[in-house]
Amino acid sequence: MAKGQLITFPKGTSVYPALNRPDTKFDELGQYKADFKLPLEVAQPYIDRLLATWKSHVGKAAKKTENPMFYFELDDDGEETGNVVFKVRVKNKIGKNGKLWDRKPCIIDAQKGDFPVDVAVWGGTVYRVQAEVYEWMASGKKGVSLQPIMVQIIDLKTGGSKGDASAFDEEDGFTAPPEAGNRSAFDDDSNEGTSAPDDEDY
Repeated sequence: MAKGQLITFPKGTSVYPALNRPDTKFDELGQYKADFKLPLEVAQPYIDRLLATWKSHVGKAAKKTENPMFYFELDDDGEETGNVVFKVRVKNKIGKNGKLWDRKPCIIDAQKGDFPVDVAVWGGTVYRVQAEVYEWMASGKKGVSLQPIMVQIIDLKTGGSKGDASAFDEEDGFTAPPEAGNRSAFDDDSNEGTSAPDDEDY
């Protein structure tokens, strides 16, 4: 797997995503997260490819139970659930011009149209993630991480209100226009692309 290659994963269930705005709990500039889980039998081919990339880049095998690419989900009793969680994250940076480099991934809907910016993506949403396999080296250390490039929302879970839309009738009047734009990134699971600018995000 070459540096900068893109992987378009199959549909998975989101795990604590931060897509609408970055998570600033541990990084003041913020980190976008598109973590998701897959059943082990579906995840295994991707695990194998990532482990091969790690060994080629780092020079030794990665630990399956402790690495920056994925982990095995555990239940409340500490037992494996049979799911694998892929860690797909990217931190914002301050550019050479002193301005914030907002690295928010592109979000599209199920029809590959632009996703509304004011709709929050919550945990439990089913989506497909396209990630860059980023081979990094910093301070004498090497590693491989997954950075989100594009996310396709398939089955949205989001915050709701206490209102009930069924109490209203359809009326003549304002109708929201369809979102403009279209994307083709999810036509082919073997999609590859140009690497984002190198940094020391890992």
